[in-house]
Amino acid sequence: MRSRSTGVAVLLALTSLLPATANAQWLDYKAPGIPRLPDGKPNLSAPAPRTADGKPDLNGIWSGAGPMYRYNIAQDLQPGDVQPWAEALFLQRVRESRKDSPLARCMPVSLPYHQFFNLTRLVQTPTLMVVLHE
Repeated sequence: MRSRSTGVAVLLALTSLLPATANAQWLDYKAPGIPRLPDGKPNLSAPAPRTADGKPDLNGIWSGAGPMYRYNIAQDLQPGDVQPWAEALFLQRVRESRKDSPLARCMPVSLPYHQFFNLTRLVQTPTLMVVLHE
């Protein structure tokens, strides 16, 4: 009886992992109009794609630096790279638990805030821009 209950627990654990792959569907989507290298990777040195009216084409999946920079975007800088007043302000805000953050006041945050940490899909038309956050 014990091996049966262990088998059921393992099966349930494995089944719970199946939905985790659904959020990665965009990563394999090859957006049309993106200049690519022979190996299929985006050509980052190519000129920016343009829409029919000549504006930059922002359609596609955008990725930020990830959650490691959520609280300190200057963490990779050398100590002399950050001005003393900026370091003091940062430390004050950390001590105050970021009480002035828009999130702490249940206010909306900016597009760059969302863009910086997760995948974002931009859908651009001549009259509408749609931003889908992961």
